[in-house]
Amino acid sequence: MLTQIGIAAAFGDNSEEPLTVDQLSHRPNVDVLRSIIDKYRPDLAVYEEFYRQVHQDPEVSGMELNTAAVVARHLRKLEFEVHTGIGGHGVAAVFHNGQGKTILMRAELDALPILEETDLPYKSTKRMVDRYGNERPVMHACGHDMNMASLLGTSALLKAAAREWSGTLVIIFQPDEEETGGAQAMVDDGLYTKVPVPDIMLGQHVVPSKSGTVAIRSGPVLVAADSANVRITGGPCPGVNPQQCVDPIPVAIKIISQLEYEVRKDVGPHEDFTVACWGFHAGIPGNDYVAYAEFSLDIKTVKHTVREMAHQTIKRSIIDGCAAAKTPREPVVNFTVRAPLTTNDPSVSEAVGRVFAGYFEANAVEMRFTRACEDFSTLGKKHSVPYAYWNFGGSQATEGPVPTNHSPFFAPAIQPTLQTGTNAMALAALSFLVM
Repeated sequence: MLTQIGIAAAFGDNSEEPLTVDQLSHRPNVDVLRSIIDKYRPDLAVYEEFYRQVHQDPEVSGMELNTAAVVARHLRKLEFEVHTGIGGHGVAAVFHNGQGKTILMRAELDALPILEETDLPYKSTKRMVDRYGNERPVMHACGHDMNMASLLGTSALLKAAAREWSGTLVIIFQPDEEETGGAQAMVDDGLYTKVPVPDIMLGQHVVPSKSGTVAIRSGPVLVAADSANVRITGGPCPGVNPQQCVDPIPVAIKIISQLEYEVRKDVGPHEDFTVACWGFHAGIPGNDYVAYAEFSLDIKTVKHTVREMAHQTIKRSIIDGCAAAKTPREPVVNFTVRAPLTTNDPSVSEAVGRVFAGYFEANAVEMRFTRACEDFSTLGKKHSVPYAYWNFGGSQATEGPVPTNHSPFFAPAIQPTLQTGTNAMALAALSFLVM
């Protein structure tokens, strides 16, 4: 999902309430954490094989039945308390290990409707029917297979090291992240009636930067994203040839082409936002008029005030454009939230950043703010749970173009990527569990 670079010397600001000084008054020595990681790291060959298996058998958003079952089997072997079928195919596992903080760690289950074009011996050649009834090629083009393998490796490490720490682990494997609905679905389906509410949440994502690196920062790290679904009505008008009536296709095209300009006029030249058309449908072959044109917009913002203003401007521009064209009906404009702004809590991310700097040294770098979006923070929104979200690198390429997330060529190097992801998540959790 993201890009990354250089360590956490300059952390940004955040409007969320940080953890109290008392909660973070004691942090374990990095050498202590290093000894735990080195002593209890599991045989990662098990999770390398898991990675290959899931990479070869991906499932699109909302259809992750087999992936969830494989994950649940691994967690049961570790003797976690496992809950399945939450918010669709979501999996949650709990390990109680005495008094201490409750730490939630999350990975994603779903793949993308993309035809894989790598030359891997375990490449996906799978096709499946998605929840909309469309047959699609499927590929783990975002790297959720590596995120899952790393979190399972971390779960095994922490379980083996139980005598070294105290607290509770909550392990979440979330469905439907790519369409950003799975986190809310899990919460709505009673996630916190099955597992305890966490004190801290941790999330990470593999990206196409140097394998072996980790990247974190405080403050905003991923944009907020909203969708707008629009219908502009045309159609026949009384006593006139239908083709002489309002054609909604050119009306819609004209409106779409001007939206970003109209929003920019209102929010100012220096604010960060984008408005893009994601889909367009109009007309049926054989009809001599077009009844309506429908299109979808993707709106990404960083500031709440800009988000609100963008929504108002987009709706007004669509209504005014239809009025000027004299469409027979007012347009229908519906906004929905795809993902909130992902903003790392300073107290959590700075604590994790210090541990990363001590353990990974030169391979601990500063995370860039990117235009990717995520629904990870939704898991803790109702309870205002502070969190940290970071990247770990998966590319061994040293020159030339590197395939990005969502590319048909995206293929993280299994090692040292898997070990880095396993170590990073375990280090982050232990930094709040070892006292």
